[in-house]
Amino acid sequence: MNPLINEATSTVTLGWVLGVMTAIFFAAFLFWAWWAWAGRNKARWEADSRLPLNDGGES
Repeated sequence: MNPLINEATSTVTLGWVLGVMTAIFFAAFLFWAWWAWAGRNKARWEADSRLPLNDGGES
């Protein structure tokens, strides 16, 4: 078989793999962003945002 055709088919296969991986990582990012902004996490984020200001004394 023509070496140029062999090279082209391996590039196409790699392109599909990279496309699928991009879609998976994008979906994971969207899930993480949805989870972070969900209303049930609001109290946790509020408490965590005050951690740097907590000097360990009485609150």
